[in-house]
Amino acid sequence: MPEKSKDKRAIEKYARDRGRILLITDEPAPIETQALEALGLDIVGVAGGASAMISLQRSRPHVVIASTAAEKVSAGELVRMLGQSQDRIPLVLIGTEAATVERRYSALWLGACDYFQMPAELPLLLERSKQLVAQAQTMERLRAEADLDSLTGLANRRRFRVALNRELERWRRYGVPCALLLLDIDYMKGINDAHGHTAGDAVIRRIADTLMEASRDNDTAARVGGEEFALLLAGVPGEKAQVAAERLRTIISELPVEGVGMVTVSIGVAVCPAHANSERTLYAASDGALYVAKNEGRNRVAVAPLLQGTLPGV
Repeated sequence: MPEKSKDKRAIEKYARDRGRILLITDEPAPIETQALEALGLDIVGVAGGASAMISLQRSRPHVVIASTAAEKVSAGELVRMLGQSQDRIPLVLIGTEAATVERRYSALWLGACDYFQMPAELPLLLERSKQLVAQAQTMERLRAEADLDSLTGLANRRRFRVALNRELERWRRYGVPCALLLLDIDYMKGINDAHGHTAGDAVIRRIADTLMEASRDNDTAARVGGEEFALLLAGVPGEKAQVAAERLRTIISELPVEGVGMVTVSIGVAVCPAHANSERTLYAASDGALYVAKNEGRNRVAVAPLLQGTLPGV
Protein backbone atom coordinates (compact mmCIF):
# COMPACT_ATOMS: atom_id res chain seq x y z
CA MET A 1 0.00 0.00 0.00
CA PRO A 2 1.40 3.48 -0.85
CA GLU A 3 2.75 5.33 2.17
CA LYS A 4 0.41 8.28 1.69
CA SER A 5 -2.61 5.96 1.79
CA LYS A 6 -1.30 4.33 4.98
CA ASP A 7 -0.70 7.70 6.63
CA LYS A 8 -4.08 9.06 5.58
CA ARG A 9 -5.95 6.05 6.91
CA ALA A 10 -3.93 6.03 10.13
CA ILE A 11 -4.76 9.69 10.75
CA GLU A 12 -8.45 9.09 10.04
CA LYS A 13 -8.50 6.09 12.40
CA TYR A 14 -6.77 8.08 15.16
CA ALA A 15 -9.32 10.87 14.77
CA ARG A 16 -12.19 8.36 14.99
CA ASP A 17 -10.74 6.67 18.06
CA ARG A 18 -10.45 9.91 20.03
CA GLY A 19 -13.66 11.02 21.71
CA ARG A 20 -14.57 14.66 21.04
CA ILE A 21 -16.21 16.83 23.70
CA LEU A 22 -17.57 20.35 23.25
CA LEU A 23 -18.02 22.43 26.41
CA ILE A 24 -20.58 25.23 26.32
CA THR A 25 -20.02 27.64 29.18
CA ASP A 26 -19.55 31.37 29.62
CA GLU A 27 -16.88 30.76 32.26
CA PRO A 28 -13.53 28.91 32.03
CA ALA A 29 -13.87 25.24 32.92
CA PRO A 30 -10.34 24.13 33.81
CA ILE A 31 -11.39 21.37 36.20
CA GLU A 32 -13.73 19.67 33.72
CA THR A 33 -11.34 20.23 30.82
CA GLN A 34 -8.33 18.71 32.59
CA ALA A 35 -10.31 15.77 33.93
CA LEU A 36 -11.82 14.91 30.53
CA GLU A 37 -8.47 15.23 28.77
CA ALA A 38 -6.94 12.93 31.37
CA LEU A 39 -9.39 10.26 30.17
CA GLY A 40 -8.01 10.56 26.64
CA LEU A 41 -10.88 12.68 25.34
CA ASP A 42 -10.34 15.69 23.08
CA ILE A 43 -11.85 18.99 24.15
CA VAL A 44 -12.64 20.35 20.69
CA GLY A 45 -13.84 23.69 22.00
CA VAL A 46 -15.00 25.73 24.97
CA ALA A 47 -17.70 28.05 23.65
CA GLY A 48 -19.99 30.66 25.09
CA GLY A 49 -23.69 30.22 24.65
CA ALA A 50 -23.88 32.81 21.87
CA SER A 51 -21.45 30.84 19.66
CA ALA A 52 -22.85 27.38 20.42
CA MET A 53 -24.25 26.70 16.95
CA ILE A 54 -21.06 27.77 15.13
CA SER A 55 -18.95 25.66 17.46
CA LEU A 56 -21.19 22.64 16.90
CA GLN A 57 -20.83 22.89 13.12
CA ARG A 58 -17.07 23.33 13.24
CA SER A 59 -16.08 20.79 15.89
CA ARG A 60 -18.46 17.85 15.21
CA PRO A 61 -18.31 16.58 18.83
CA HIS A 62 -19.46 13.20 20.06
CA VAL A 63 -20.91 14.76 23.23
CA VAL A 64 -21.82 18.29 24.31
CA ILE A 65 -21.49 19.28 27.96
CA ALA A 66 -23.28 22.55 28.71
CA SER A 67 -23.46 24.71 31.79
CA THR A 68 -26.95 25.71 32.87
CA ALA A 69 -25.51 29.15 33.64
CA ALA A 70 -24.54 29.79 30.00
CA GLU A 71 -26.32 32.88 28.70
CA LYS A 72 -27.96 33.47 25.30
CA VAL A 73 -28.74 29.77 24.83
CA SER A 74 -31.10 27.64 26.91
CA ALA A 75 -30.96 23.92 27.52
CA GLY A 76 -34.12 23.55 25.45
CA GLU A 77 -32.55 25.42 22.52
CA LEU A 78 -29.45 23.22 22.71
CA VAL A 79 -31.55 20.07 22.69
CA ARG A 80 -33.40 21.30 19.58
CA MET A 81 -30.14 22.20 17.82
CA LEU A 82 -28.53 18.87 18.63
CA GLY A 83 -31.67 16.94 17.68
CA GLN A 84 -31.62 18.58 14.24
CA SER A 85 -28.02 17.52 13.62
CA GLN A 86 -27.44 14.43 11.50
CA ASP A 87 -25.72 12.60 14.36
CA ARG A 88 -28.21 13.60 17.10
CA ILE A 89 -25.41 14.57 19.49
CA PRO A 90 -26.13 13.80 23.17
CA LEU A 91 -26.22 16.66 25.70
CA VAL A 92 -25.17 16.57 29.35
CA LEU A 93 -26.00 19.51 31.63
CA ILE A 94 -23.81 20.68 34.49
CA GLY A 95 -24.26 23.39 37.12
CA THR A 96 -23.59 24.42 40.67
CA GLU A 97 -27.09 23.60 41.88
CA ALA A 98 -27.66 20.28 43.67
CA ALA A 99 -28.52 17.34 41.44
CA THR A 100 -31.91 16.71 43.00
CA VAL A 101 -34.33 14.19 41.57
CA GLU A 102 -36.49 17.07 40.33
CA ARG A 103 -33.57 18.79 38.57
CA ARG A 104 -32.35 15.60 36.90
CA TYR A 105 -35.91 14.73 35.86
CA SER A 106 -36.26 18.20 34.36
CA ALA A 107 -33.05 17.69 32.36
CA LEU A 108 -34.31 14.35 31.04
CA TRP A 109 -37.71 15.84 30.22
CA LEU A 110 -36.01 18.53 28.11
CA GLY A 111 -34.14 15.86 26.17
CA ALA A 112 -30.71 16.02 27.84
CA CYS A 113 -29.01 12.79 28.93
CA ASP A 114 -28.31 13.84 32.52
CA TYR A 115 -27.49 16.63 34.96
CA PHE A 116 -24.51 16.75 37.35
CA GLN A 117 -23.54 19.17 40.09
CA MET A 118 -20.01 20.56 39.71
CA PRO A 119 -17.51 19.96 41.11
CA ALA A 120 -19.03 17.47 43.56
CA GLU A 121 -20.18 15.01 40.89
CA LEU A 122 -17.19 15.32 38.55
CA PRO A 123 -16.45 11.54 38.73
CA LEU A 124 -20.02 10.81 37.63
CA LEU A 125 -19.70 13.30 34.77
CA LEU A 126 -16.53 11.56 33.59
CA GLU A 127 -18.12 8.10 33.64
CA ARG A 128 -21.24 9.32 31.83
CA SER A 129 -19.11 11.12 29.23
CA LYS A 130 -17.07 7.97 28.56
CA GLN A 131 -20.26 5.98 28.14
CA LEU A 132 -21.86 8.47 25.74
CA VAL A 133 -18.68 8.86 23.68
CA ALA A 134 -18.39 5.08 23.32
CA GLN A 135 -22.01 4.86 22.14
CA ALA A 136 -21.49 7.72 19.66
CA GLN A 137 -18.32 6.14 18.30
CA THR A 138 -20.08 2.81 17.84
CA MET A 139 -22.82 4.49 15.81
CA GLU A 140 -20.20 6.45 13.87
CA ARG A 141 -18.32 3.26 13.02
CA LEU A 142 -21.48 1.44 11.96
CA ARG A 143 -22.48 4.33 9.70
CA ALA A 144 -18.99 4.41 8.18
CA GLU A 145 -18.97 0.66 7.58
CA ALA A 146 -22.37 0.89 5.91
CA ASP A 147 -20.91 3.47 3.50
CA LEU A 148 -17.62 1.69 2.73
CA ASP A 149 -16.70 -1.06 0.31
CA SER A 150 -15.54 -4.01 2.41
CA LEU A 151 -12.70 -5.08 0.09
CA THR A 152 -11.08 -1.69 -0.54
CA GLY A 153 -12.19 0.70 2.19
CA LEU A 154 -13.32 3.18 -0.46
CA ALA A 155 -16.78 4.72 -0.49
CA ASN A 156 -19.45 2.37 -1.79
CA ARG A 157 -22.08 3.22 -4.39
CA ARG A 158 -24.51 4.60 -1.79
CA ARG A 159 -21.97 6.98 -0.29
CA PHE A 160 -20.80 7.96 -3.77
CA ARG A 161 -24.33 8.98 -4.73
CA VAL A 162 -24.59 11.19 -1.66
CA ALA A 163 -21.28 12.87 -2.58
CA LEU A 164 -22.39 13.30 -6.20
CA ASN A 165 -25.62 14.97 -5.08
CA ARG A 166 -23.66 17.25 -2.76
CA GLU A 167 -21.24 18.38 -5.48
CA LEU A 168 -24.02 19.05 -7.99
CA GLU A 169 -25.85 21.07 -5.35
CA ARG A 170 -22.69 23.12 -4.81
CA TRP A 171 -22.59 23.84 -8.53
CA ARG A 172 -26.28 24.82 -8.61
CA ARG A 173 -25.91 27.15 -5.64
CA TYR A 174 -22.44 28.59 -6.04
CA GLY A 175 -21.31 27.73 -9.57
CA VAL A 176 -18.48 25.49 -8.35
CA PRO A 177 -17.56 22.90 -11.04
CA CYS A 178 -16.83 19.25 -10.36
CA ALA A 179 -15.42 16.39 -12.39
CA LEU A 180 -16.28 12.71 -12.45
CA LEU A 181 -13.73 10.10 -13.49
CA LEU A 182 -15.01 6.56 -14.04
CA LEU A 183 -12.30 3.88 -14.18
CA ASP A 184 -12.56 0.29 -15.34
CA ILE A 185 -9.77 -2.28 -14.91
CA ASP A 186 -8.75 -3.59 -18.33
CA TYR A 187 -9.11 -7.34 -18.98
CA MET A 188 -10.19 -8.08 -15.41
CA LYS A 189 -11.83 -11.37 -16.40
CA GLY A 190 -8.54 -12.51 -17.96
CA ILE A 191 -6.69 -11.62 -14.75
CA ASN A 192 -9.08 -13.70 -12.65
CA ASP A 193 -8.96 -16.61 -15.11
CA ALA A 194 -5.15 -16.61 -15.32
CA HIS A 195 -4.20 -15.85 -11.72
CA GLY A 196 -7.28 -16.57 -9.60
CA HIS A 197 -9.69 -14.33 -7.73
CA THR A 198 -7.27 -13.75 -4.85
CA ALA A 199 -4.89 -12.10 -7.31
CA GLY A 200 -7.86 -10.25 -8.79
CA ASP A 201 -8.69 -8.88 -5.35
CA ALA A 202 -5.08 -7.73 -4.99
CA VAL A 203 -5.41 -5.81 -8.25
CA ILE A 204 -8.64 -4.18 -7.05
CA ARG A 205 -7.01 -3.15 -3.78
CA ARG A 206 -4.00 -1.71 -5.63
CA ILE A 207 -6.25 0.47 -7.77
CA ALA A 208 -8.16 1.54 -4.65
CA ASP A 209 -4.93 2.50 -2.85
CA THR A 210 -3.81 4.54 -5.84
CA LEU A 211 -7.14 6.36 -5.91
CA MET A 212 -6.91 7.03 -2.18
CA GLU A 213 -3.42 8.44 -2.62
CA ALA A 214 -4.51 10.64 -5.53
CA SER A 215 -7.61 12.06 -3.84
CA ARG A 216 -7.79 15.21 -1.74
CA ASP A 217 -9.79 15.54 1.46
CA ASN A 218 -12.80 17.00 -0.39
CA ASP A 219 -12.73 14.42 -3.21
CA THR A 220 -14.61 11.11 -3.14
CA ALA A 221 -12.99 7.87 -4.29
CA ALA A 222 -15.47 5.00 -4.60
CA ARG A 223 -15.82 1.46 -5.84
CA VAL A 224 -19.06 1.45 -7.79
CA GLY A 225 -18.90 -2.03 -9.38
CA GLY A 226 -16.85 -5.22 -9.48
CA GLU A 227 -13.89 -3.67 -11.31
CA GLU A 228 -15.27 -0.17 -11.74
CA PHE A 229 -14.25 2.84 -9.69
CA ALA A 230 -15.23 6.49 -9.49
CA LEU A 231 -13.22 9.54 -8.48
CA LEU A 232 -15.31 12.65 -7.88
CA LEU A 233 -13.12 15.76 -7.98
CA ALA A 234 -14.53 18.79 -6.19
CA GLY A 235 -13.97 22.21 -7.77
CA VAL A 236 -12.10 20.84 -10.81
CA PRO A 237 -12.88 22.16 -14.34
CA GLY A 238 -12.49 20.32 -17.65
CA GLU A 239 -8.83 20.68 -18.60
CA LYS A 240 -7.59 19.93 -15.09
CA ALA A 241 -9.84 16.88 -14.90
CA GLN A 242 -8.36 15.46 -18.08
CA VAL A 243 -4.82 16.08 -16.82
CA ALA A 244 -5.68 14.38 -13.51
CA ALA A 245 -7.14 11.38 -15.34
CA GLU A 246 -4.10 10.99 -17.56
CA ARG A 247 -1.76 11.22 -14.58
CA LEU A 248 -3.80 8.60 -12.74
CA ARG A 249 -3.79 6.26 -15.75
CA THR A 250 -0.01 6.60 -16.06
CA ILE A 251 0.64 5.93 -12.37
CA ILE A 252 -1.48 2.77 -12.44
CA SER A 253 0.12 1.46 -15.65
CA GLU A 254 3.62 1.82 -14.19
CA LEU A 255 2.98 -0.02 -10.90
CA PRO A 256 3.14 -3.83 -11.27
CA VAL A 257 0.94 -5.94 -8.99
CA GLU A 258 2.77 -8.81 -7.31
CA GLY A 259 1.86 -12.12 -8.87
CA VAL A 260 0.03 -10.46 -11.74
CA GLY A 261 2.35 -7.96 -13.39
CA MET A 262 1.35 -4.76 -15.13
CA VAL A 263 -2.29 -3.67 -14.95
CA THR A 264 -3.99 -0.87 -16.85
CA VAL A 265 -7.27 1.04 -16.61
CA SER A 266 -9.53 2.88 -18.99
CA ILE A 267 -10.94 6.19 -17.79
CA GLY A 268 -13.96 8.24 -18.81
CA VAL A 269 -14.05 11.93 -17.85
CA ALA A 270 -17.01 14.27 -17.59
CA VAL A 271 -17.29 17.68 -15.94
CA CYS A 272 -20.21 19.72 -14.66
CA PRO A 273 -21.20 22.05 -16.27
CA ALA A 274 -19.08 21.53 -19.40
CA HIS A 275 -20.42 18.06 -20.22
CA ALA A 276 -23.50 17.67 -18.01
CA ASN A 277 -25.71 19.61 -15.61
CA SER A 278 -27.35 16.98 -13.38
CA GLU A 279 -26.33 13.97 -11.34
CA ARG A 280 -27.81 11.55 -13.87
CA THR A 281 -26.35 13.20 -16.95
CA LEU A 282 -22.90 13.63 -15.38
CA TYR A 283 -22.68 9.93 -14.58
CA ALA A 284 -24.03 9.02 -18.01
CA ALA A 285 -21.54 11.33 -19.75
CA SER A 286 -18.59 9.86 -17.84
CA ASP A 287 -19.85 6.33 -18.45
CA GLY A 288 -20.20 7.05 -22.16
CA ALA A 289 -16.63 8.38 -22.29
CA LEU A 290 -15.42 5.24 -20.49
CA TYR A 291 -17.15 3.12 -23.14
CA VAL A 292 -15.28 5.07 -25.84
CA ALA A 293 -11.92 4.58 -24.05
CA LYS A 294 -12.43 0.82 -23.85
CA ASN A 295 -13.62 0.53 -27.46
CA GLU A 296 -10.64 2.52 -28.74
CA GLY A 297 -8.13 0.08 -27.28
CA ARG A 298 -8.17 0.44 -23.47
CA ASN A 299 -5.42 1.93 -21.26
CA ARG A 300 -6.49 5.41 -22.28
CA VAL A 301 -8.53 8.42 -21.23
CA ALA A 302 -11.62 9.62 -23.12
CA VAL A 303 -13.51 12.85 -22.44
CA ALA A 304 -17.25 13.30 -22.86
CA PRO A 305 -18.48 15.66 -25.60
CA LEU A 306 -19.25 19.23 -24.62
CA LEU A 307 -22.82 20.30 -24.03
CA GLN A 308 -24.08 22.45 -26.89
CA GLY A 309 -23.04 26.05 -26.36
CA THR A 310 -20.44 25.25 -23.66
CA LEU A 311 -16.94 26.69 -23.99
CA PRO A 312 -13.94 24.32 -23.78
CA GLY A 313 -12.10 24.22 -20.43
CA VAL A 314 -15.12 25.33 -18.41
